[in-house]
Amino acid sequence: MKSNLQKWQWFATKISIHRKAARRAIPALAVIAASVVLASPASAGGNSMTVSGPATNTMGVNFNYVISGVASGPANHVVAWEQYSKRSGCAPTFAGEAVRAFPPSSIYGLTVWTSKAVSGTYSVTAAFGADNLGVHGVCAYLVNFTTGQTYAHAGAFWTNVS
Repeated sequence: MKSNLQKWQWFATKISIHRKAARRAIPALAVIAASVVLASPASAGGNSMTVSGPATNTMGVNFNYVISGVASGPANHVVAWEQYSKRSGCAPTFAGEAVRAFPPSSIYGLTVWTSKAVSGTYSVTAAFGADNLGVHGVCAYLVNFTTGQTYAHAGAFWTNVS
C-alpha cells in the first residue's frame, strides 16, 4: 500500500509533466482541495523559509534556486510551484497556490516543481532552465503533509533574457 507521500509524489509528477495532463487531474484536485486546510498560515513557532537564486538568467542556461529554513513541530514537507507569470505573486498559503494550478485558474501557469519531506534545518535545491523569456517565479510552502496547513512560505521572481 502506498504512503500518502508516495501518492502525493506520484500525483505531483503527473501534473508537472504537462498542463494538459493537469486538466485531466481536476477530479483528483477536488479531493485534495477538499482535504486541504484553507486557513491562513499558522504562527511561525520556530518555522522559517527563504528562497534564494539569481534575479536574471540568460536564455538556454540552467540555474538553481535554494529553498531553506527550519521545520519544527507538525511542519514536515516543502512544496514549491513554478509560476510562469508574476500576476499577483505567490499566494500566502499552500491551499491558495494549489487551486491556481487548475482551470479555470490555470492562467497563472503553475507547475509543481518540488515536493519533499523535511525536518529540522532543511535545504532543497530546485533546478530550472531559462527556456522562455520574461518574468517567472518560484512559490514555496512549508506545510504539514497530512493536513496541508501552511507554516511558512516564501517566493522569488526572476527574468529570463536573451
